[in-house]
Amino acid sequence: ELGWISKVHVNRPAVVRHAERIKKWKTVKGNWQAAWLLKAVTCIDLTTLSGDDTPSNVHRLCFKAKHPIREDLLKAMDMHDKGITVGAVCVYPARVIDAVNALKAAGCNIPVASVAAGFPSGQTPLETKLAEIKLAVEYGAREIDIVISRSLVLTGQWEGLYKEICQCREACGEAHMKTILATGELGSLANVYKASMIAMMAG
Repeated sequence: ELGWISKVHVNRPAVVRHAERIKKWKTVKGNWQAAWLLKAVTCIDLTTLSGDDTPSNVHRLCFKAKHPIREDLLKAMDMHDKGITVGAVCVYPARVIDAVNALKAAGCNIPVASVAAGFPSGQTPLETKLAEIKLAVEYGAREIDIVISRSLVLTGQWEGLYKEICQCREACGEAHMKTILATGELGSLANVYKASMIAMMAG
């Protein structure tokens, strides 16, 4: 049911006011701050998306993923034996095998995520996007970060966006899929909201 999408309206002044209020909220301090920062580390996708990536720098990234916080700091917080790692290692599809092998050699189960579906521009034919997703999964990626075709949003092709994301989801198989919206290129907060809803409806 995509008909209601065209009727979405976002009250921009209210959003801006709320964002300003958030900036004034008090932050946590001391042990609570340390706990939240450690939790944040476990949610990070440690990423390298450089054109000059090699197996060796992916290997170094994977070591950092397993040891994201200095051991002396973890001992000072009595967290040295809690297995604090990042949430995932994210690389281009061509480097997935390197990351999988490095993490396996390190004896850890951190998932490898891969950007696919024409990242970062999204200006790739759908058939190529789907093939790239399938290859990344075949290489061992357990998470796939797709990027939407912004042109579908900017031209109001909501059903087309929905179908494209559904096909990407199907291509992921058992791998977890995350959808990158590229919000800075969507033109308005209403489009950001609509694209978010479409992505969730598409899985």
